[in-house]
Amino acid sequence: MFNKKIAAAVAFVSLALSTSVFATKVGPGLGYVILGDKSGPGMDLLAATTNGCCFTQCFAITFGTSGYKGGLVGMDATEKFVGDNMDALAVDIAKGEGEYVDTLAAMLEVSDTVAFKSTLQDNFDNIFTADSSAKEVSEKIVALKC
Repeated sequence: MFNKKIAAAVAFVSLALSTSVFATKVGPGLGYVILGDKSGPGMDLLAATTNGCCFTQCFAITFGTSGYKGGLVGMDATEKFVGDNMDALAVDIAKGEGEYVDTLAAMLEVSDTVAFKSTLQDNFDNIFTADSSAKEVSEKIVALKC
């Protein structure tokens, strides 16, 4: 009987600590929408439970709704395209034309594709360096788009 009381006390303290320490930012979802800026252990627990039981947090993160302020999960579309097609894209950018550059221009909704292709070709050495990652390359390309 004494062990049950100790176990219950430890469980209660653990729950209280985890709620107050780890659940202060519950993330996006229905709980975030309903409770807004209300915070505190009880409100955070309620918001997190609502997000979890209704599967709204996954939906919010996937589709950028219900208070989600980040980008797409993982890599954004441009970065993924660049990563999947880095070598072919480098060849097209060096030539100043090709289907990979055309696809990239369409993805970025570039209005003047001729100028975009020329700018990429002129900046090839700045875009592709020896250690360039897909993220770095896509960031440089997006910066040149403007």
